[in-house]
Amino acid sequence: MDSASQTTSAEAVTIGSAPAGFVPVVGVVGGVGSGKTSVVRAVSGLRLCVIDADQIGHQQLQDPVVAARLVQEFGVGILDDGVISRARLGALVFQDSAAGRQHLLRLNEIVRPGIQAEIHRRLSVIPQDADAVVLDAALLLEAGWADRCDALIWIQTPLQQRQQRVAMTRGWSPLQHSQRESAQWDVDRKRAACEFEVDNSGSLESAAQQLHGYLRLILLRGPRPCRSANPVGVPVS
Repeated sequence: MDSASQTTSAEAVTIGSAPAGFVPVVGVVGGVGSGKTSVVRAVSGLRLCVIDADQIGHQQLQDPVVAARLVQEFGVGILDDGVISRARLGALVFQDSAAGRQHLLRLNEIVRPGIQAEIHRRLSVIPQDADAVVLDAALLLEAGWADRCDALIWIQTPLQQRQQRVAMTRGWSPLQHSQRESAQWDVDRKRAACEFEVDNSGSLESAAQQLHGYLRLILLRGPRPCRSANPVGVPVS
């Protein structure tokens, strides 16, 4: 398998009457700090090729060409020891102001094409033994990738838990959390766009079991007829 994708598995399961050769692409969506990545990685019993768009975004910031464009756009103040500082960049683009929104727009214009190209590349090398592809992307809906998925699954996590999670993992204040969430689609709008919902207010094990059940259901029912055929009509290698 492409080393950039991840196989989450305990042991493979038999997928019953799933269509031969069908590898669904499943988008996983949640609010900021919902824990969706942790839930995905806790699923066992299925061979999941996980495409982590946030990880790809981090790699984009390390690309010399992208970094040079960002410095040209935002100045050397976003650098820390000669590399792009996500904290400094975030403080600039998530300001609750017209300038902040314009900065965020420019950031997306610079970084998003590379993220999309890398997602497409990884989708082109999905192995034959994969049960499903999970696209873990914070901006999946905003970027227009939903029509390339066979299903969308919402990870429902209460606001207080999401705030606590990012405070522990990223050191963000409730204001910083709110600023980042305000830069995305409204939570209710994103939730309404999803077909399935996982309750992540309890244990990680419980959420992972729910996600496992939905993935099996998606496998058994087959491809979504109106899914965009290219490039996420996944060829297998």
